Amino acid sequence: MSAAPLVSLLIPAYRPRFFGEALSSARAQRHPNLEIVVGDDSPGGEIARAVKAADDPRIRYERHEPALGFAGNFTRLFEVSRGPFVKFLNDDDVLHPDCVPRLLAPMLARPDVTLATSRRAVIGAEGQALAGDTATHPLMPADGFMPGKALGTFLLRLSVNRIGEPSTVLFRRECVRVEGDSIFRWGDNDYECLADLSLWLRLLAKGGAWWVADPLSAYRYHEGQQQRTAGTSAKCIVERWLVVEDGARAGFLDAAPDYDEAASVAAGVFRRFIDDETQSPELLAALRAFAPRIPARYLAAGSGA
Repeated sequence: MSAAPLVSLLIPAYRPRFFGEALSSARAQRHPNLEIVVGDDSPGGEIARAVKAADDPRIRYERHEPALGFAGNFTRLFEVSRGPFVKFLNDDDVLHPDCVPRLLAPMLARPDVTLATSRRAVIGAEGQALAGDTATHPLMPADGFMPGKALGTFLLRLSVNRIGEPSTVLFRRECVRVEGDSIFRWGDNDYECLADLSLWLRLLAKGGAWWVADPLSAYRYHEGQQQRTAGTSAKCIVERWLVVEDGARAGFLDAAPDYDEAASVAAGVFRRFIDDETQSPELLAALRAFAPRIPARYLAAGSGA
């Protein structure tokens, strides 16, 4: 019987408040061949102390001074990890002990599966269950395979990431190429707000997905999460259009009605903000500078979204 493949579980850490729980859930994975790589971007020593206290030989720890930032930390961990299968874990999320083995099994059985994901729960600061939203609705009622092109087109038409946050997905290393200096760069665009969705689409362009209907991870919603600045908010709105352009170039949305629906939804979000004079002058200026990129027929009132 062959040995279990190495799975790289990567924790880009910044906030110490929930890091201990995230690390404990990583260490509790029921997979016999696991490396846990922690990239510490925090300003203090709490994360380092938590790693030392764990005293687990499977953990590799890096201190980043200066901090690498969001994309830099994710990218560095991906580049220094060694497993053919990769899973990120945000420092405030938690995994079910069977998360890795449940996601890995179909990927070992089917080489055409480039990513595996599952339903995820939403929890609060104290671990209490919270209601989900449109993004957490199940993709299917039962476990199963989804063709990459069809799933990617579906996500772009909705303009919603139903696959999940970085903590939700296990993927094949060989199917991801770092473009430039960021794992979240796709073509000419560095994604931030839609970073995870842009990465999943790149994977779906190369194969299919496997869905597990049971919740295998929990996304934590709390007041300490990054607040959106005016510039970031503009970027989030603009990225909804950029991901449609990049998705179409990658082979999704090749039917005209699908492209029109995705473009109309993304442009509709854009239009709602650019027409709202209560928004900050900085946000409105950024949107007005980008507006010529979007064809007028999609920005016209009543075009969809």
